[in-house]
Amino acid sequence: GAYIADTYWGRYKTICWAVVIALVGHVLLTVSAIPSLVANPNRSLACFVIAIVVMGVGTGGFKSNIAPLIAEQTSVGNLRVKTLKNGSQVILDPVMTTSRIFMYFYLMINVGALIGQIGMVYAEQ
Repeated sequence: GAYIADTYWGRYKTICWAVVIALVGHVLLTVSAIPSLVANPNRSLACFVIAIVVMGVGTGGFKSNIAPLIAEQTSVGNLRVKTLKNGSQVILDPVMTTSRIFMYFYLMINVGALIGQIGMVYAEQ
């Protein structure tokens, strides 16, 4: 994924296509559980393996590019002082800003994983 982004498409376009590819993999994974396919284990297993490979390609394109894209969104520079509307002054530190962005990014990943695990318990019933 990173090679394609750096050489051909750029990060944003690579991420968009990687998400589409991963979505196709998820659809194939769902299709592999259709009762008519499960009746023939060879077809179901083949669809399952193809789905896992396609999802791996999509995930590889997404994960290798999302963190650098996020890091590029912040300005790199020195500490500076900003005056707010109420008159108070704050120090803007680019390193702390980047750290905070990634903290929230990984927080949301973990919140999504938690919601997914809880949702699977209810979907299983």
